Amino acid sequence: MLCHLRLLSSLVRGSKARPTGKALPRPQLRAASRTFTVKVAEKEPEYHTGGNMVGYHVFHRQAPYKFRNGGEIPELQIAYETWGHLNAKRDNAILLQCGMSASSHACSHARNPAPGWWEDYIGPGRPLDTNLFFIICTNNLGGCYGSSGPSTIDIRTGRPFGSKFPRFEVHDQVAAQMMLLDHLGIDKVHACVGSSLGGMQSVCAAGDFPDRIGKMVSISACAKSFPGSIAFRHAQRQAIMSDPNWNGGEYYDKVLPADGLRLARQLGTITYRSGQEWQQRFGQNLAKGVDDRWGQGLKNEFQIEAYLSHQGNKWVNAYDPNSMLWISKAMDGFSMEKPDKNGKMSLVEGLKDAMMPALVIGVQHDVLFPVWQQKEIADTLRLAGNKRVVYYELDSVYGHDSFLLDAVSIGPAVKGHLEQEPGGARHIWEDLASSAVGFLQASAGRASTADSMRDMFRALAQGSELVERDRLKSVLKLVWSGKVDEVAVDKAFELHQPEMDLTEFMQMRQALEAAKTEVFLP
Repeated sequence: MLCHLRLLSSLVRGSKARPTGKALPRPQLRAASRTFTVKVAEKEPEYHTGGNMVGYHVFHRQAPYKFRNGGEIPELQIAYETWGHLNAKRDNAILLQCGMSASSHACSHARNPAPGWWEDYIGPGRPLDTNLFFIICTNNLGGCYGSSGPSTIDIRTGRPFGSKFPRFEVHDQVAAQMMLLDHLGIDKVHACVGSSLGGMQSVCAAGDFPDRIGKMVSISACAKSFPGSIAFRHAQRQAIMSDPNWNGGEYYDKVLPADGLRLARQLGTITYRSGQEWQQRFGQNLAKGVDDRWGQGLKNEFQIEAYLSHQGNKWVNAYDPNSMLWISKAMDGFSMEKPDKNGKMSLVEGLKDAMMPALVIGVQHDVLFPVWQQKEIADTLRLAGNKRVVYYELDSVYGHDSFLLDAVSIGPAVKGHLEQEPGGARHIWEDLASSAVGFLQASAGRASTADSMRDMFRALAQGSELVERDRLKSVLKLVWSGKVDEVAVDKAFELHQPEMDLTEFMQMRQALEAAKTEVFLP
């Protein structure tokens, strides 16, 4: 059945792919190196939609939602978007878990055509293949793009929660996602896939809800926050909280703490990228329009300064400062540790039930989540007894943001993990193949034999005069299944050349019609 579907997909792909182009000569390679700045600038990630927040759905739980620490909100809202189609068995869903400041808009779709933050990863044939999977992405609990957070209205007061929004944990964010899955009627996802905070959530989901996760992918994340990451996020929070306009978190009907937000984003950007990339991209080059350093005073004079200022300005009126504070505190306190039999806190104990196939990816130049933390996830899963753990370590110059910028390196690994057995996509391909065969047979049955055979040939030929004999034979076996024995089809084709034209193909119709009455013994 798998080979049948691959054949059917060839109807769309057309003729065989042919290698094109040649290796770049050395001078062109040097020229390509000089365009590094332009190439990266074109790929700068947009982790939100710049205010174009349309086309998402909202799961609205009109009942109190209680956090693990005892805090509670009177109702829960989780914004989410989907791509692809949920199959009849409801077993082809992938939960895409996102970073701290991301919206649910991971990819463009009819309801919102703006490019999403994982645009290169989602779609037909892509790592998260919408021909196979039903992709779900949420805006995190605590966020500001449709999910419950400090900026949402407290129905008890009619005003934004502000500083009264309870503190929560990464575990609470994942539990809210599981409630969304319940709402959608999905008992178990094919996989959870996450990067950065989303990668932490993927590890958390695998440990807290192992019976609901088929596979796990964690990129540039950790199983327990370490002091270096906490220190960076602390500095970001101090930047916001030191802005007088923050006003203890009560600024929604007042002046936005824009200066603090700008600085927090600049600090964050330093941790998201790598010094190696910036050396290649900026070096000590002067900013655009700066000819005389000494006439600048203390204004931005270098490209890197202008870049950081630009990144800070992009966050103003695009991300809520309180969301950054609350979510970053949840990240700081994250740990999958549980007490072992001796009462000692242990990651192995916390992940002992996460036995699903796991892919863990780290980046050597990651400043925010050092690569040893991803290695720790993989090692811990193996120590806990998981025999299906794959660990990749990339040398991408993009640092922590590699999951946004380096789809060439990360995408194939993710796609392979999601689709390979065990627990892969074979059963989904087989279901699709069965449906496609039924459709072909039903379509052929509504037309005359001659018309259906002409349509088959033209669909395979796609404008060419000749079609490979074996492709024609395979399609006829599908369409005539149950009417003519496969032996008869083989016999009808055996005297023909490797490629056939329409006239030769139509001449076989009489032999196939006659074969309907023949009996072929095994």
